[in-house]
Amino acid sequence: MSAEPFARDGRLPRVRGKHQRAAILKRAADLASLDGLEQVTIGRLAAAMQMSKSGLYAYFTSKEDLQLATINNAWRVFDELVLEDAETIAALLERWIGYYAHEVFPGGCPLATGAMEFANRSGPVHDALAAAIERQRDALRDAVLQASGERMRSDVDASQVAFELHAVLTAGNLSFRMSRDPAAFAHTRAAITRLLEP
Repeated sequence: MSAEPFARDGRLPRVRGKHQRAAILKRAADLASLDGLEQVTIGRLAAAMQMSKSGLYAYFTSKEDLQLATINNAWRVFDELVLEDAETIAALLERWIGYYAHEVFPGGCPLATGAMEFANRSGPVHDALAAAIERQRDALRDAVLQASGERMRSDVDASQVAFELHAVLTAGNLSFRMSRDPAAFAHTRAAITRLLEP
């Protein structure tokens, strides 16, 4: 995956500032998961990091730039924990469920919450979130294609199955976020089993 998969950040980090920038973006993703991307502002993040606004402007040119960088950072975490080195569709799906169940971000996945928040808007932040969802479905489609002929019918419509798997995963995540009941993921696994039956 590229370093900036959806939109290039306005300012590239200085070498001596990479660790600080990583800490800032981790905090930004945590805030986005709890309160939404719209609440990720230079002022709020500066207060959370105990920095000055001018200090943050050394890393980001605007609120939108910060939001895009937050999306990119959230994707990198998702990619590392879910997609990388998942050799089978079963491993991929179990890692995906684990990502939701273990609450990698305190308020849940920033990509999932952000997608709902910006669904009816337009602009670069909406487009970056839409691209993230599309890449998730593409990863599922590729996994389905790889599994075709092994544990699934070879004539399966991979794009349709990927859409349904994504819908089941996101529904399980939403159910868990609303109920705090881990049984939501038992329902998720049962639905996945039916979808992937030969």
